[in-house]
Amino acid sequence: FPFLLPSPPPPPPPPPPPMTPHSALQNHRCGSELAISCRKCGVEGAEGCARAYLEAPPVALVLCANRLEEGEAEDALRHELVHAYDICAAKRDLTKCMPLAYSEVRAARESECKKGTISYPFCEWFRESCIRRTAANATRTIFPAEADWCVGEVFKEALADLAPTPSDSGLGPRTPASIPTMTPRADAPNAR
Repeated sequence: FPFLLPSPPPPPPPPPPPMTPHSALQNHRCGSELAISCRKCGVEGAEGCARAYLEAPPVALVLCANRLEEGEAEDALRHELVHAYDICAAKRDLTKCMPLAYSEVRAARESECKKGTISYPFCEWFRESCIRRTAANATRTIFPAEADWCVGEVFKEALADLAPTPSDSGLGPRTPASIPTMTPRADAPNAR
């Protein structure tokens, strides 16, 4: 009698899909340490034609030995560390256009277009133009049609966001108005 037999157990759930760089970034899979490696990079995927890039899981920084010229490693590290901070600490999803553009503005400001470079020692307009152009070009590799619009939408806010530099109230954006002046107290030892 078939109606007296117990029904078979349900099948087990399918295994979760494999973790990809895209899903790891979405899930902010960041370890307590950031691995940094240097290797020859290809021309496909995240490596593209980059000097450095982040891979996942977990989030790790890769310097492209075949694309870095002498003296560029520090700038490339600084650029990618901004992205690592934005992914791991600020929880930005760089798989979306606006958060990626925001991070690219911050990264360009701290590396390719940083203050004090020979190209931009006096004129802030030229520096901001460099930041906007560099951020749009980087965003365009993932979002070719929306890059300029996304950079334009986030530019002012991203440019003012100096995190992870501590502000007066802890970690967060640090604007020029919130940066305390470093004046020694009168009662400090060796104060003049």
